[in-house]
Amino acid sequence: MNDCFITRDFVNDDASATITDYGAHVLDWTPNGQPKVLWHPRAITLSNGVAIRGGIPLVFPWFNSGFENGHVADKQPKHGFARISFWHFDEASSSNAVARYTLTSDDVPDDLLRTMGGGEKASFHATYEVRCGKEFQASFTVTNDGEHPFSYDEALHTYLHVGDVRRISVTGLEGATYFDTTIEGHPTRVQPDEPITFDGTMTDSIYQAASDGENAVVRVHDETLGRTIVVEKSGSHNTVVWNPGEQGAAGIGDIANDEWPGFVCVEAANNHGTPVTLAPGESHTLSQTLRVE
Repeated sequence: MNDCFITRDFVNDDASATITDYGAHVLDWTPNGQPKVLWHPRAITLSNGVAIRGGIPLVFPWFNSGFENGHVADKQPKHGFARISFWHFDEASSSNAVARYTLTSDDVPDDLLRTMGGGEKASFHATYEVRCGKEFQASFTVTNDGEHPFSYDEALHTYLHVGDVRRISVTGLEGATYFDTTIEGHPTRVQPDEPITFDGTMTDSIYQAASDGENAVVRVHDETLGRTIVVEKSGSHNTVVWNPGEQGAAGIGDIANDEWPGFVCVEAANNHGTPVTLAPGESHTLSQTLRVE
């Protein structure tokens, strides 16, 4: 595998995108005639072992520090190894509108594979395919190549560019149960029959929103930019909504003090007690589609 920081631009008649081989990390997607849809900070750090902020970090095989037996675990690195691994770019299967990446257990240190496999060394291959056009689709597929089952968390940790997070509303999650992770113990709440709004304090909520249910499609209504971003998912039990707010952003070294109002994260996920479990030979696909209305 080439451990150089390679960044690739994809340009076609409908849109443009930028993706790095490091983390198979999507930095930008911009449909023609629109402001960019994905957000990243003005300064991006490219350093081996350091996760890139913004765009779409690929979270696998645990979310944050993991969640086991009803409690937050203590796994490292944060959000797993996928986003700090150098992925293989499949040039033969890619084009100016499609990017295909692969990662296997051969690319991962044994200690992390045992953490992933609950003590047994997990064996897997993963494929990440991104389609860039009038719509944007990211599909992440994991296959168990070993002799033992394993479970994992995953998320497409999508940073959406907004004019001002304090002037947006998020709809589609009305009535859904969620964990409020801004509070110790992560108490369970129910979203009222009204949009999610943001007041400058931290929002960090994990909604129980299965992709075959009524909460599978989320809309981000942006008053400042005069548009709505639609987020549609499949293969997902949860939707994460996050913005650090002014105080939370002050503790994040790679976000400048004036940058936190420019994004909201809406993420298709399987996490916080709803992992994916694969028997030997089984596969699972998590996907998320973005479009602008």
